[in-house]
Order: sequence, then C-alpha cells, then structure tokens
Amino acid sequence: MSVAHSYESFVVTCGGCHRPYDALAASWCRCVSKEVAVMCTRCQSCVHKEGKGAERDFWFHAPDALLRLRASEKQRRRKPAVVPPRSSARVLIVDDDEEIRLIARFVLQQMGYDTISANSSAMALDILSKELPDVVLTDALMPGGDGRELCKTIKARYPDVKVVVMTSLYTASRYVSEAFRVFGADDYLAKPIDFDRLQTVLMRLAPLRLAVKA
Repeated sequence: MSVAHSYESFVVTCGGCHRPYDALAASWCRCVSKEVAVMCTRCQSCVHKEGKGAERDFWFHAPDALLRLRASEKQRRRKPAVVPPRSSARVLIVDDDEEIRLIARFVLQQMGYDTISANSSAMALDILSKELPDVVLTDALMPGGDGRELCKTIKARYPDVKVVVMTSLYTASRYVSEAFRVFGADDYLAKPIDFDRLQTVLMRLAPLRLAVKA
C-alpha cells in the first residue's frame, strides 16, 4: 500500500479501484467487523476488503489524527442508540463476537428496527421461547452451536420467524444452496456484512411499519 500524509491529509491507494484518495476525508464503513475502517471516497470499497495484511499496514502508517477519529467512531458506535418509535419489527442478532453484536444493533436501530441480541445458539433459543422476533440474524459458525443448525431448529419450532444466516467462511455457492435447501434459511449473506444489502433483505422479510397515533 502506498501512502503519503501531511498534517491535513493521508493519501492512500485504494485496493479496489487502485486510485489514490485522502483517508482523512473518507467516511466510515458499515461492515460487521471488529474494527471500523474507512471507505474509498471514489469507489466506496473499505479497507477491510483489502485483507488483514493491508489493513494492518494501513493503520501502522495512519497519522494520529486518523487514529483519534477512529477511536471516536468506535466510542460512538458503543453508545446506546435511540430507537425511533416507528417500527414494531424486531430483529434478534446472534453472534459470539460482542463487538459485532454492538455494531449490528447500532446500525439496525438506526434503520428503525427494535433489536435484541444473543451470544450463542442456546441463548437465542431461550429468548425465542419467551418472545418471538420477526427476524433472526445469526452467524453461521459459533462455539457450542452452528448457526445453520440454529436456523433449522427455529424453522421447525417457529415457522413464521424469518432467519438470515451470515458467514465469512461458508461463501461458496454450494453452501448458499445448502443453507436454503437443508437449513431453511430465508436469506444468506457474506461477512463483512453490507448493511445496505441487509437493509434491503430486512425490508423484504419484515417491512417497517409507521406507528399510528391514537
């Protein structure tokens, strides 16, 4: 990765479009990931997609100003979001990674969805036994419980609940086909999650409903 920075800019070459852009003027990505990252101002490709090595190199060379901005953004994402009172649609987020759950909850709440979360398949099933969300968004691979098997169990016990499986490992076409055919998934998304794509999926499975004033 080629870089050049001054006190007012940090110019890097995008791994997607291979053109230079100023990272200090870039927006933060909305991927489900442990770390926030900037997006290319030209093609909107984020640093996560360039691989772990390139991402480490990026932050190694990043100026203090960008590191402070990243710390501020991470802190902002950890703050509880104010849920807009405009939707009764609820999403249960199931992932063993706490930071991924926090980021996903924040973004989905900004979209207008009510959210609850679980750190395992067992916890998710316990929640489902007490209250039914409209959609379950689950990681495919978790310690102590495969998210795809969780999907299969949910569809058997609660057929009206929609399930979206997300994965960074099982991305080949045969796994996608298996998710629908064997496990009964309603949709299947690759990680890092493209939240614009996820919003499209959620609006299809559980459209937001405007609150009606009495």
